[in-house]
Amino acid sequence: MTTSEGGRTGRRPGPGTSRDAILAAARDQFTQHGFKGATLRAIAGRAGVDPGLIRHFFGDKEGLFTASMEMPPEAPAAVLGVFAEPVDEWGERLTRAYLSLWEDPDTAGPLRATVVSAFANDQALDRLRLFIVSTVLEQARPHLPADEPDLRLATAMTHIIGIALGRYLLKAPPLVAADLDVLVALVGPTVQRYLTGPLPGGAAEDPDGDNDCK
Repeated sequence: MTTSEGGRTGRRPGPGTSRDAILAAARDQFTQHGFKGATLRAIAGRAGVDPGLIRHFFGDKEGLFTASMEMPPEAPAAVLGVFAEPVDEWGERLTRAYLSLWEDPDTAGPLRATVVSAFANDQALDRLRLFIVSTVLEQARPHLPADEPDLRLATAMTHIIGIALGRYLLKAPPLVAADLDVLVALVGPTVQRYLTGPLPGGAAEDPDGDNDCK
């Protein structure tokens, strides 16, 4: 049910519309107030639905929180697809792929809710860790150099996440004003070095190619 400005109630066109409105409102509230500060009543009010409808779709606040952090399956696929491209393009492609998720309204909401909530909620922190470690790292590992692939990709991803925090959450003016292509060109070479360059204190690249990317 929805409530108009005049107090009249009405029914939304369908359950899909109501569910999407609840998720959008939940992501907004979780981003602004965190898991503890967001309330089902406030979320329902922002979505224009009865609080009981939230319980109907999601059970409780924990269930709503979990659903609000779910990203479309094409999101991790876009990041993992980078490693099917030429090795010398990984840095710029990975930077663009991840930042583009923040540019897309369909993926920006779940990302924002997850990253903001991760600082105060273990479930959100686990989900962010799952994305970096299980979703991306485990599938990308076979493509990376044999020396410290986990360290390489974790460093690359946290660097890019830091840029995303500055641009989309902290809204640092220079980062917000920069064109996406400029940021990709600026950050990409550093990410490329994390992924494929020699590690500090390690041996130089194997002349026989044993340590090359696959």
